[in-house]
Amino acid sequence: TPKLPLVPREAMGGNRELEEGAGLQLDWTKLDKVASKHCDVVPVVVQDSRSGAVLICAYANEAALEATFKQRVACLWSTSRNELWVKGATSGDTLDLDDVFINCEQNSLVYKVTPRRKGACHTKDQYGNTRVSCYYRRVAPTASGSLQLSHAEPVCPECPVPPAPETVNRAALLIAFAAGSVSAALLTAAVLRQRR
Repeated sequence: TPKLPLVPREAMGGNRELEEGAGLQLDWTKLDKVASKHCDVVPVVVQDSRSGAVLICAYANEAALEATFKQRVACLWSTSRNELWVKGATSGDTLDLDDVFINCEQNSLVYKVTPRRKGACHTKDQYGNTRVSCYYRRVAPTASGSLQLSHAEPVCPECPVPPAPETVNRAALLIAFAAGSVSAALLTAAVLRQRR
């Protein structure tokens, strides 16, 4: 069985290691913390209507659900701040409401939404863009049996990602040939073949 360390945690947004690191720091006391606030809430899974991706898992109370239908955007209840949380009100990452589903026991909800922009998480990716989802790291066992996190960022077509090697190769050949140098193009092709 994987070993799960108990590591002290800070509040959301206050710990870079928690949000970006490879160490597992699951908050096993989260439900106790929610219960201690004495606020009547249910879990809400917020899901992208188009892709099916899970964006956020949060909570809603009656006021948040009413605000969601009234404003037609994802409204949640912040259990840490004990206040209504209109997703996107401060970040601009508003999630337009498409549909709401309830489970068989009527103790959790799914908000189907369409993001107005690209992000839903309060964290940023390596390019400084708001992450599409709060679920951007994979949990997997290591050889020693402990659990480790690794980033599983989705590909962002607008991000400055290095082009694929074959694209670079073709571009180098075209540039050399366009420059009018057949010998440079042949030399570039030979060098690129050796790299493979």
